[in-house]
Amino acid sequence: MFTVGRLAKKHGLSRSTLLYYERIGLFAPHQHAKGDYRQYSEEDDRRLARICQYRKAGIALSVIKEMLDDGPENRIVGALEQRLEELNTEQETIRMQQELVAKLLGRPALLAGVSAMDKATWVGLLRSAGLNEDDMRQWHIQFERTAPQKHEAFLRQLAIPSMEIRAIRSMTAAPHHILQINKDSGRFMKMFFKIYEGLKREGPGSYAMTEKAYSMCEGLKERPAILETGCGSGGATLNLARISNGTVMATEIHQPFLDVLEQRAKDAGLSDKVTPCRMDMASLDFEQEQFDLIWCEGAAYIMGVDEAMAYWKQFLKPGGYLAFSDAVWLSEDIRDSAPEELKVFWADGYPAMRTVKETVHSAESLGYTHCGNFIIDTSCWVDFYADVAKRLDKVEKEYGDDPDGRPIIDLARKEKRLFEAYPNTYGYAFYVLKKEK
Repeated sequence: MFTVGRLAKKHGLSRSTLLYYERIGLFAPHQHAKGDYRQYSEEDDRRLARICQYRKAGIALSVIKEMLDDGPENRIVGALEQRLEELNTEQETIRMQQELVAKLLGRPALLAGVSAMDKATWVGLLRSAGLNEDDMRQWHIQFERTAPQKHEAFLRQLAIPSMEIRAIRSMTAAPHHILQINKDSGRFMKMFFKIYEGLKREGPGSYAMTEKAYSMCEGLKERPAILETGCGSGGATLNLARISNGTVMATEIHQPFLDVLEQRAKDAGLSDKVTPCRMDMASLDFEQEQFDLIWCEGAAYIMGVDEAMAYWKQFLKPGGYLAFSDAVWLSEDIRDSAPEELKVFWADGYPAMRTVKETVHSAESLGYTHCGNFIIDTSCWVDFYADVAKRLDKVEKEYGDDPDGRPIIDLARKEKRLFEAYPNTYGYAFYVLKKEK
């Protein structure tokens, strides 16, 4: 027999992933011992091995469940054949992109002997064409701004890990300098998360702000099914569970944050309402129209706000709500007349930052009904930056001389200084949108 921890470790999964599989009916323990202690059999082990194998092949969890539970052999064969067809199409697309890039560079000889494009090959092509790091960064920025979905698809076709894809896309729209394209972004991101671990929450907000936004979601059922994206260590998650009395599927890509959330939920007696799940907000593995409410405090920028609104809509039930917060200029006049130092900082750090009016217009163009918005209290920023300052003081000695750590620390201190120097110029807007029936 296996415990949940032993079985998860054997298959390279997190404990929260197994619990999520149980929640959706894909995988359950052979028996529960006293105290809800899960025990898994050899048969459970074999089933999980098949699930992992199918997931590595890129098959959706809903399809895997059908393959394992419903199915005659031809159902499994059909699903695998469909996936193979998808992979063949992707491979053809990659080759077409290779040829197009080489043609645009005027260097068709660069493709000699290249059978498949990966990250190293791509970076090599750009370097051979004379592009430096700044040129590469600008290339990605323009690609993200003009065709975000195609940009993400292209990065995935280069076999770049999900966390690194998020980092690359974040640098085009996020309020932090997360990445230089041809550096080892995996280590940089680990450093970024390490420095920010231990905060009460990963962005400005409070119980009162969460409660205010939730109150604007009129007509939700008594115990709504909620999806939270970019939950971090649960700064908003537990508040949301208490306020809504619903169930919260809390997704996050950084496992240490989820581990903290799991413990916080347990300590608060909310484990039955909160399910931490490691999942990329840009690649959600849920059924369409599964949730009554999708919630995201301060993380939608990672995908790009418009991209997030468009992508997440499919997971909302008709009549469901999307509530999220994002950094904004407080008005067009303020943006135009802002001090040059502030303009330069945000033009480089979050070039996609806009006004509330502009975001509302975009939401309505995507078919949402705008139910309202508000600017979060300044006290939320003050409390957040105070917590960040304490954390930076602690990590200064450990990471201050690190080539990746130093820029993160300096940037965080600069952001805090600018907020204090130029109050009432930018803030966080909380939006509540409705997907009509």
